[in-house]
Amino acid sequence: MRHGAAEQPGAEEARAPELTVATNSPGVASALADLPLVELFVLGGRYVRDLGTCVGGDTLGADLFFLGSCGLDASRGVTAFDSAEAEVKRAMAGNSAGIVIVVTNDKLATAAPYRVAAPDAISHLVVDKTAPSPILADFERLGAEIHFA
Repeated sequence: MRHGAAEQPGAEEARAPELTVATNSPGVASALADLPLVELFVLGGRYVRDLGTCVGGDTLGADLFFLGSCGLDASRGVTAFDSAEAEVKRAMAGNSAGIVIVVTNDKLATAAPYRVAAPDAISHLVVDKTAPSPILADFERLGAEIHFA
């Protein structure tokens, strides 16, 4: 048992995590650290202060990868400004069963220099209610499920 032998039968099942999160961002880990129904894995690597993330070969994928995007375009896909960060994100995306992108309107239809994932690799796209419909339609045609925040 995780929480000691004095617990009632079935108590472990009642506390089972509803969400497992693996992140290379200490900021994300800190934000989720006190949520009891989140099982949290912090992925290692070299910490890059400017990015707020860990990079390097020690950081890999998950079942559903929530990917931060510097740019998102229906022809270029998901892009990043830093090559080391893009490398980690590519590895995580390649080792994940699905990709979720949460993006603000200012990043839609833009591209940064380093490609992370093809546009058809996106499983879910979470956008603002005011996101431009033509851009969203392009991603829907490529197979992404659109969600409004």
